Amino acid sequence: MRLNPLLMEKLAGAEEYAAGRDLEEIGAVKTAEEDKGMIRYTVTDQGLHSVTLTRRLVIHCDCDVFLHKGCCRHAVAVWLYADRRKVPESMMKKQAPDTAAELTDMILREMPAEANVRLEVTLVLPQKAGQELRVGLRTGEKKLYVIKDIRGFLAAADENEVLPLGKDFTYQPEWMRYTDDDMRVLDILRKLCSVQEPGSRAANPAANRLMRLPDPFAKEMLDLDGDTVLRIMDQSGKIVHCKPLRGVQVPVHFTVNLGPRGLQVSGKIPPDLQPVTADCAWVMTGGSLIRTEREQTRLIRLIYENQYEGRSLMEYPLEDTERVIGEVLPYLKIRGAVEIGEELRQRLVRLPLKSEVYLDKDGKSVIASVRFSYGEIALNPFGVEKKKITLDKGEQLLLRDAEGEHRVLDILANAGFRVGRENIRLSGTDAVFDFVGKGVKRLQEVSEVFLSRDFKRIVPRRPILSGSIRMNGDRLELMLTRDGEPVDEILELMEALSRKRRYFRLRTGEFLDLNDLANWQETAAGIYEAAVRDGNELNRDTIVLRAYRAGYLTSMLENSGVKIEMDEQVKALSETLANGGGETEAPEMASGLSLRDYQKRGYEWMAGLDKMHMGGILADEMGLGKTAQIIALMLAAREPGRTSLVVAPTSLTYNWLSEFRKFAPDLSVTVLSGNGTQRAGLIRHITQNSDMDVVITSYPLIRRDITLLKDYPFRFVILDEAQNIKNAGSVAAQAVKQLQADTRFALTGTPMENGVGELWSIFDFVLPGYLPGYNTFLRKYQDGENAEDLLRRIQPFLIRRLKQDVLEELPDKTETTLTARMTPEQEKIYRAALERLRPQINKLLEEKGAGRGRIEVLSAITELREICCHPSLVMSDYRGGSGKEEMLLELMPEMIRSGRRILLFSQFTSMLKLLRTRLEDSGFSTLYLDGDTPAGERLSMVDRFNEGEGQIFLISLKAGGSGLNLTGADMVILYDPWWNPAAEEQATDRAHRIGQEKKVTVIRMVTGETIEEQVVELGARKKALFERLITPGETVLSGMSEQEIRALFE
Repeated sequence: MRLNPLLMEKLAGAEEYAAGRDLEEIGAVKTAEEDKGMIRYTVTDQGLHSVTLTRRLVIHCDCDVFLHKGCCRHAVAVWLYADRRKVPESMMKKQAPDTAAELTDMILREMPAEANVRLEVTLVLPQKAGQELRVGLRTGEKKLYVIKDIRGFLAAADENEVLPLGKDFTYQPEWMRYTDDDMRVLDILRKLCSVQEPGSRAANPAANRLMRLPDPFAKEMLDLDGDTVLRIMDQSGKIVHCKPLRGVQVPVHFTVNLGPRGLQVSGKIPPDLQPVTADCAWVMTGGSLIRTEREQTRLIRLIYENQYEGRSLMEYPLEDTERVIGEVLPYLKIRGAVEIGEELRQRLVRLPLKSEVYLDKDGKSVIASVRFSYGEIALNPFGVEKKKITLDKGEQLLLRDAEGEHRVLDILANAGFRVGRENIRLSGTDAVFDFVGKGVKRLQEVSEVFLSRDFKRIVPRRPILSGSIRMNGDRLELMLTRDGEPVDEILELMEALSRKRRYFRLRTGEFLDLNDLANWQETAAGIYEAAVRDGNELNRDTIVLRAYRAGYLTSMLENSGVKIEMDEQVKALSETLANGGGETEAPEMASGLSLRDYQKRGYEWMAGLDKMHMGGILADEMGLGKTAQIIALMLAAREPGRTSLVVAPTSLTYNWLSEFRKFAPDLSVTVLSGNGTQRAGLIRHITQNSDMDVVITSYPLIRRDITLLKDYPFRFVILDEAQNIKNAGSVAAQAVKQLQADTRFALTGTPMENGVGELWSIFDFVLPGYLPGYNTFLRKYQDGENAEDLLRRIQPFLIRRLKQDVLEELPDKTETTLTARMTPEQEKIYRAALERLRPQINKLLEEKGAGRGRIEVLSAITELREICCHPSLVMSDYRGGSGKEEMLLELMPEMIRSGRRILLFSQFTSMLKLLRTRLEDSGFSTLYLDGDTPAGERLSMVDRFNEGEGQIFLISLKAGGSGLNLTGADMVILYDPWWNPAAEEQATDRAHRIGQEKKVTVIRMVTGETIEEQVVELGARKKALFERLITPGETVLSGMSEQEIRALFE
């Protein structure tokens, strides 16, 4: 069971959960051992119980209650014990050094869980020929239970569903693990189910328990080279336990006699032999399951079918006697014991074999002619003419040396020779040179070998390779020499080395022996892949590469020992990439704002890449100010007539606009919005006049507008939350990759969530062509085996800092404001309410003034604020969205993945309840506290949260704005701006107080171009006024003029 406190309490039940809590409190839990990412605990409870906690946070107990329910008091006790000691957090924690090195853990595969449940396979042999094998399964931990419905069992495993299989055993796929061999068996059965009728179930229960196993699936299962022990039920119903045997010859006996019409051949196999597969590739005999050798398989099948049909003889006519004696008889001797009848034996003549092989070169191939001589008789085994003889009384027959002939023919066949007319031919550079180097010597041990003059010239040279890389403009040029001479086919040679070819043929006809150049293989593979991606052609003496490859090439060469010299410009470029782009002074930001030191390093890194016309990925953890670093870059690189483009999730576009106004108000910035016609007009204006510094759009809109934007030369294109293009085949990914820009950067706190393919897609945007092609990339890096090589590739172009890396540079409390744009439906409702309320407020102020109209004014303000939160707070039938809610749900996954524990405040309990539903539907665990929460439960909830329960604590202002100590949180989100800044301070102080060991981030969420934005601006200017406005017991509107109140409704 995956560790989840709420799920655990539901599964265990209140009584069992309480018992587990008691066991933990009395000290019944002890750590037994830690091994390979797994911790085993013992729990004392009327005896000792063993509970296991894995690195994947899967928990399992050996007691009967856990077996049946999936949870128990012992599992609860261990979870509480481990959680108090931060064990789950430490087991899941990943180290994260500077730049890209922290991606190692993300790239490497998760440690596989150990097998803890057994699988036994039963094969029921056919009762008669023509019937198929059947398969049954038993499974369990100690005792094995019959799986009565194999298809149902496989479906339960695929869907992670619990499946009772017996009185004392329930299959629970969430934590039960089979061996790799057992999993391969189950995969074969899954394939079998997929080709049968979907969802089919036999009326006869026995048919569900024993599945028909057609020969292709039977052979695939039996050919598995593993340790799975099989139960075999033979035709008599006897059960035999055995492991499949290979390389064992089945005893076969042949008798050859001379009959009145020719030769008679009969064969016998063991009487208890039973075919397991129809072709006799697998048979059962002597209590053993045997994989018959290829040479025997067809003969055993022929003999078995003859016996089954009542036939035991194979007769050959007189005219075939020589062929039988010369070819069939030697064939049988290799595959079994042969007994020759007395009359035939007296007529057989044995003569010594003399073998001769003639080798010649024919173009790029080698041809061989073979002759076997017995006295004066010379035979060509590949000749087309056959000598005919008649078997007369007293005539002698030649018995050929089958073993001697096959020793010669096997060497030639294993070398790769193929039959032609009157001779055999060997083609392929590697095959030819392997034969020249090794095959000829082996052949000379069993035969006379004659070599032609041309054949003797096939001797490859062993070259000494060296190279040089120089800078030519904005490109790298690579040249190679062999023994001091230039290599004209450099790309072809790199391909041969990368594919680990042993030989290479030059255009001159000369051959190179590559066997001693193993140290070149990895470097050649990197150069070849890059050269192809960069458009290099064949038959050139130079490879031209993009400059951004300098860093990776340098890293490869340092680790390979390959002799390739680099000129000073290349060395300088590599050093610049390795050092993060060099030093560039960050620009002055507005309002006295300045970048922190780590942000300056990020800015310098991006500015350095930009100077080299290279892009990158800024992958800082959320909350470290990626936006500010990008704005600094744009401010410093500002050029008249040049426009940059920012693409962000819809919910964040207006937050970008707000950040630009805050950090760089001198930049002209606009958001692409409106219908298609309106956007087309704005785009046309921007592209024709280039009078905007920055244009902001969203992923949905870039898909629609790409045809209007793809040819415009942007200064920068920035992707925010770039995980939106993690699927390389998505419409959004394909759209943004069509954009033209001097430099591209991607911002994301999660550059790789589920696999390295996502990282490839983002790199394909920032540095098109830098990484290998998608399929090649996955083959090389998907399983984590080449993680270090991938890190060397990406390190110059990806920078990532976690909060823990820059703690010394962060203040104890960091405050951020996020501005959301209303959804179209929400904005329509807000504007309608504003138009309705404005004349009412104006009339009220004229008739009563601000003081006497206090209640009506507050009511109108509250309605607008509720619409800003979510229109459903004022309209029960509203089914649309909310910009602020969408922003929250967009950002929450990254917050949680970063290990944040969150306090979410709102003044409106109806909004909190709505958010709780949305968050739990999205898979987040929450705690909830408002004015209706009993006083006795509040302290308990606070303790549970501080001890690690729940990811998000939703709290109403009135109920939890003061008096609570919630130091278990390190992030505070104020969903709606509060009119009393002192109340906001009280809320943030729930986390930012004495006892807090972490840095606290405070996020204020504001709906742009609404009353909320006006309130925040007024609050900044008139803090004291707003304290009077809302402070209980005072005249609410006494500090505001009628003009200021009317401004709220403009």
